[in-house]
Amino acid sequence: MEFKVIPQEDQARIEITGNIDERGAEEMKRRFLDLDLSSYKQIVLDFSGVTFIGSSGIGKLLLLYKNLANHDGEVHIDNLSKDIYTMFKVVKLDKIFKLTPAP
Repeated sequence: MEFKVIPQEDQARIEITGNIDERGAEEMKRRFLDLDLSSYKQIVLDFSGVTFIGSSGIGKLLLLYKNLANHDGEVHIDNLSKDIYTMFKVVKLDKIFKLTPAP
């Protein structure tokens, strides 16, 4: 799994490529913990390169949301594949994250 952080003032765009399985979720958690969340009001996750996310990956996204919300920030997830977007809507993650499907 590749993880590229692009900081932009009070926002960070994170491009994720690969499957977010159990191993990928642990790597993602480590990378999220390396971020200085107090300096960001918004984290934008670009999922254009993500083809799979398991329950442990969703758990790590929720952890990011919780930690960022403590600093009054929000999480956007862009370029979700049709299947991942549908799954996120079914489990009501659209109530927590701002979701944008891939064009």
